[in-house]
Amino acid sequence: MKKGKNLFLIVSISGILIFSAGLCVFGESIIRKYNNDDWFLIGTLSLILINAGICLMINSKNYR
Repeated sequence: MKKGKNLFLIVSISGILIFSAGLCVFGESIIRKYNNDDWFLIGTLSLILINAGICLMINSKNYR
């Protein structure tokens, strides 16, 4: 495989994993909000992870 193809796979798969982790953290923040616990920081972290994952998935097309 070419170097560009390897970089494409690394960036795209890491984007998918970060996006999925953001969704899991988002679910945790919803549970914390429902239980009247502190949820704001974990919700902000989930937003950061979701957006970073989407950006990596979109940017991976530049390495193809």
